[in-house]
Amino acid sequence: MTPPQESPSASPLLSREHSIRTADSGAIDCFVAEVFAAMEPALKKQGFVNPEFRITMALHEAVVNAWQHGNRKDPNKTVTVRWRINEDIVLEVMDEGGGFDFRAPCDPRAEKNVGKLCGRGIAIIKYLTDQVSWRDQGRHLIVSFGRNPRH
Repeated sequence: MTPPQESPSASPLLSREHSIRTADSGAIDCFVAEVFAAMEPALKKQGFVNPEFRITMALHEAVVNAWQHGNRKDPNKTVTVRWRINEDIVLEVMDEGGGFDFRAPCDPRAEKNVGKLCGRGIAIIKYLTDQVSWRDQGRHLIVSFGRNPRH
């Protein structure tokens, strides 16, 4: 795991970039905890109250998807997380994989997919966040959280 790195042009408390290369899924838990710990002072400074569950759960799902499905667990490929906090919270998760058709993800609720391991991470991310979008053929996920959660 590579240590968190600051974006060169980032404001020290309101924006950062972190990256991980790993063959070990357990390292992802530590990585997500480190990212949230780096975010926490800015969250408090901006007045966000108790956002930890939504952020860490959505971030964990996004990083696992990028590592497992995007990078195919290749320890030579990087998963990068960028975050910024102002009036809302924006997380970006990028991988070095082949991308996917984000316009037609597998629906885990569809009868034909019951019992299959598909689409659950995306469904969880969509439930926990206020906005979700993809760029770069699905290799770049952008999610945002407003001050007042929908759920």
